[in-house]
Amino acid sequence: MTAEAAPAMFAFGAVYAAVVGLCVGSFLNVVAWRLPRGESIVRPRSRCPHCSAGIAARDNVPLLSFAMLRGRCRTCGEAIAWRYPAVEAGSGLLWLTSWLVFGPTFDGLLAAVFCSLMLVLAIIDASHFLLPDPLTYGGIGLGLAGSFVATWTTPRDAVLGAAIGAGALLLLIGLWYLLRRVRGMGLGDVKMLAAVGAFLGVGGTLLTLFLASLIGALAGLLFLVRGRLGWSSRLPFGVFLAVGAVVSLFFGARLIAAYSSLL
Repeated sequence: MTAEAAPAMFAFGAVYAAVVGLCVGSFLNVVAWRLPRGESIVRPRSRCPHCSAGIAARDNVPLLSFAMLRGRCRTCGEAIAWRYPAVEAGSGLLWLTSWLVFGPTFDGLLAAVFCSLMLVLAIIDASHFLLPDPLTYGGIGLGLAGSFVATWTTPRDAVLGAAIGAGALLLLIGLWYLLRRVRGMGLGDVKMLAAVGAFLGVGGTLLTLFLASLIGALAGLLFLVRGRLGWSSRLPFGVFLAVGAVVSLFFGARLIAAYSSLL
């Protein structure tokens, strides 16, 4: 490949990654809707949640169909939730970022898959306060398998990350129960952080937990001040874990290096 062709190929790869991410985002919308309801994520084909009419292929193109339909179902005219194009766009952006950061490597593919997992878990937790076992356990398995070829971790680091992630949250849950006699979070959060640990290793797990706790505390205070939550209200901690995990994936090494330089 000539030097002149290299930038064009890289740009083509970036566009391709973004398009694949958009398509994956469309599938994540299906998973987020059906999995909590115990429905198959394969059959039947996508349908309108209002009138149950099947969605034609022409109306199922990520982002483009939403724009052409002006955000409404072709059959019944009901509004299509903005969550659907938002998830598609977010997925496309995450896959593009994975390409830009890691390039056409296995690391890039693994990073994109990890981001997709975090995105769908965040959507489900935000809507249902639920982190389904097929996704969390599947994430643990994928992370451990990917550690044999990923360059940012090792199988040993992945196992330790999963164990420390689960153990840290179990310890926090136990301490909170001793102090308040209530469970501060569910076991789904424990399994989700174990999956993060399997992908990112010990350092990424600890950074994810720190960032999630910080972002969650700030969000909780903001909602309290605005009167949208009370002191006993629940927050979907999986959303904050997902944000912390994605930040750790892309910027973890820089953040840890910056913190270490301060010490």
